[in-house]
Amino acid sequence: MIRDRLAGLVLEIGYAHLPSDVVVETKRMVLDTLGCALGGFGEDAPKAVRAIVASLGGVSEATIIGTREKTSCTLATFANGTALRYLDTNDYYFGRDPAHASGNLAAILAVGERVKSSGADVLAAYVAAFEIQFRLCDFAGEPNLWDRGWHHGTNMSFASAAAAAKLLGLDQAKIAEALAIAGTHGNILTESMRGKMASIKATIEAVAAKGGVEAALMAAGGLTGPEKIFEGEYGWGRAVAGGLDVEGLTSPLAGQYRIMKARIKPFPAFAPSQGLIQAALDIFNKHHPRADDIAAIEGRFPEQIFKWPTADDQKAMPTNREMADHSPTYLMAVVLMDGKCSPAQFSAERLRDPALHALIKKTRMVPDPEMSKYYAKGTGAAVTVTMNNGDKFEVICPLPPGHPENRLDAAAMERKFRGYAEPLIGAATSTRIIEAVDKIETFDDIGDFMRLLAV
Repeated sequence: MIRDRLAGLVLEIGYAHLPSDVVVETKRMVLDTLGCALGGFGEDAPKAVRAIVASLGGVSEATIIGTREKTSCTLATFANGTALRYLDTNDYYFGRDPAHASGNLAAILAVGERVKSSGADVLAAYVAAFEIQFRLCDFAGEPNLWDRGWHHGTNMSFASAAAAAKLLGLDQAKIAEALAIAGTHGNILTESMRGKMASIKATIEAVAAKGGVEAALMAAGGLTGPEKIFEGEYGWGRAVAGGLDVEGLTSPLAGQYRIMKARIKPFPAFAPSQGLIQAALDIFNKHHPRADDIAAIEGRFPEQIFKWPTADDQKAMPTNREMADHSPTYLMAVVLMDGKCSPAQFSAERLRDPALHALIKKTRMVPDPEMSKYYAKGTGAAVTVTMNNGDKFEVICPLPPGHPENRLDAAAMERKFRGYAEPLIGAATSTRIIEAVDKIETFDDIGDFMRLLAV
């Protein structure tokens, strides 16, 4: 069975066998994701979710990051998963579908704290979660989940189930059951990302990860899932994905770990825009064009992005934060006006600015056939600014910063973390967290690490 083969892969991934570069990159992803969670902590959607969690109660077993409160591992996954996703500045990946697999950390830390996992085991579980989620992105979906009406966060249900089951110490048979239960329960609609995007967007992967934890707990408790969850006549592979590359999905690890293909975002905006924002920033920093002097702004993407479910006309002039960080026209205009892309560029006041609206009306996005050839590898972008006097400024960004072939260096990673963390927890605590992540494998009980995040 496919589920059994995937469960075997999950068990095979152990900290002792991870190459040093994989360990380093996994720690970088932990730090980045924690920064995203601390940065999103004070926003409306995470606050609403924490209020819901507080109203539900729950056994005190896992920390809600940014507080001294504890709740059940499932509700902590929900709260922390929403916070880390809210700013849309956590990792990304492109296969048949995109992914933000760093969201699995909410589940891993919550379950790890419940069962007193070591830091080394937490790192291995994180690697396993990326492996399962990216394999599904690469080898499931005809042509992909999105176009079939399923949000790519659907894949996280399997990944979090696998990681949680691994931390719970389940054997191969029960990890397989956890995967089967997750596949039965955890499917999310693409419509959640269409049109005037709702604030529920921030909870999508948090709910998927929570469902994965629940699936693992059910398997631990003796519940079972369909044996042919992937390959059955009415299984996930046919009903949801519409097709699977089974050999690719279940191929041996062979010393290759897919977490190394993850991309880290320097900017709080949707995945394909990272190169677009960098190109606009480069123009701003070199030429400092005044908005009133700009005649036209043209952005270029791979043509595949224009076919994404999120690429609808309503986002041309966004009215809320969820739409704005998915609006290429807004992102180009605000970066060329402000010279930065941070959470401040998505405030309600900024969204209402008439001068910004006037500049947005001068922007357009066009497909670039040359970039389309390298869509999966680079997801590049370009920006051309034409001035009223006829001058033209153009920057092409074929490999966005944060791409595996254009990695953010340690200084950039620390700046990003501190930029999100310090307003909430201060410089001293931020430094302690950075130092703790660097040696996270030395923690015998991840609960000791989590106390640093209980602010």
